[in-house]
Amino acid sequence: MEMLTDRRAVLVGGALALIAAGEPPGAAVRAELDEAAKLPPAERLARLRRIDRRGLDTGIALDLAAAQRGAELEAAISGAIDPQARYALLLRLQSGTDATPAEAYALTLDRARLVTARVARLLRDEGLGDGSVAERLRRLARDPRYLYSDDDAGRDGAVADMNRWLDAARTRLPQQFGMIPGAVDRVTVRRMSPADEAAGKAGYRVIPSYDGSSPGAYFVDLREIRRRPSWTLPSVVHHETLPGHLLQLPLQDRAAPHPLRLRAAAGFVEGWGVYAEQLAAEAGAYAQDRRAEIGYLQWLLFRLGRAMMDVGGNAFGWTDAAALAFSRDLQGDPVIFAPFEKDVARARAEPGAYAAHVLNWLGFEQLVARRRSGDARRVHDRLLAYGATPLTLLAPLLAR
Repeated sequence: MEMLTDRRAVLVGGALALIAAGEPPGAAVRAELDEAAKLPPAERLARLRRIDRRGLDTGIALDLAAAQRGAELEAAISGAIDPQARYALLLRLQSGTDATPAEAYALTLDRARLVTARVARLLRDEGLGDGSVAERLRRLARDPRYLYSDDDAGRDGAVADMNRWLDAARTRLPQQFGMIPGAVDRVTVRRMSPADEAAGKAGYRVIPSYDGSSPGAYFVDLREIRRRPSWTLPSVVHHETLPGHLLQLPLQDRAAPHPLRLRAAAGFVEGWGVYAEQLAAEAGAYAQDRRAEIGYLQWLLFRLGRAMMDVGGNAFGWTDAAALAFSRDLQGDPVIFAPFEKDVARARAEPGAYAAHVLNWLGFEQLVARRRSGDARRVHDRLLAYGATPLTLLAPLLAR
């Protein structure tokens, strides 16, 4: 299915077609966007439609097109009475695609089946052939051979292992990217302070500057280190650092997309993090470590499960109990920062958000697959060059 990036792509076409020689009126348009952001959706839309699009450079054209798409959807959401119709609009807004709930669920279910089948084979190779995939993942997660000690030595060892994975990820970047900012050389994985660990602070990122003049880091949550087996951590490295958030976000900071564009592309950043995990696998990260591949695939099941809970609970009438049972049966144990009950509650509170992450991940995959006859590095560069953008607007840009 290719519904993620095809429909209504013409929205950006007019703006991009009007890029012309001469000084782009970017500052004036940014000021208009700032003022429009203060208005209710219908008034914002009217104001955006009056902006002169002639001579805009690509970044500003994307800002304006995304802001208009977002205002149109927000205005429709505010007037939607039927809950299912409202959810369908929220999904489009959150994801930056035009996928319907049924299409989103079908895409996600198809991928979950493929991932589950691969995990089952790898677990069988590890001597875990009995029981469901979820049951076998639970047993592997409790195997003491893969658990760090609950002390400073164990936590320091986990961070050292993650930095070794990071160093290897850095060497693979030229296979998949042509535009590699200096930031990537100033990225590390670090332990939290003892006070933050004791307080149970969630993992967090410090974004490096584009040129690397200011360093960046991912501070990993290791308070409950016995729930973080070694085979689960490599994919965290790829998602949070390279080629994930600490590659994408410095490029986004440099592009400086308008907040209205970011609001209309809410699933882009997390979608990139998941796609980055896949890129690492495609570059051979797990060729010599099948247990780390199991960890990578379990993280994918976590993302896919969240998306199906989101759609199931908000569009298909799943009860909370059904969503909880589904999650347990799909991925085994909950991940360290996302108890199943918390995830179900968040899917209710932020409809469309979890599904948006998966739709962006699979949307990036579709956009790159269309250009496989050329250099995938060029496509990756262009995906990241302008910062978070609705995929419906990126498709025509990449096709040029």
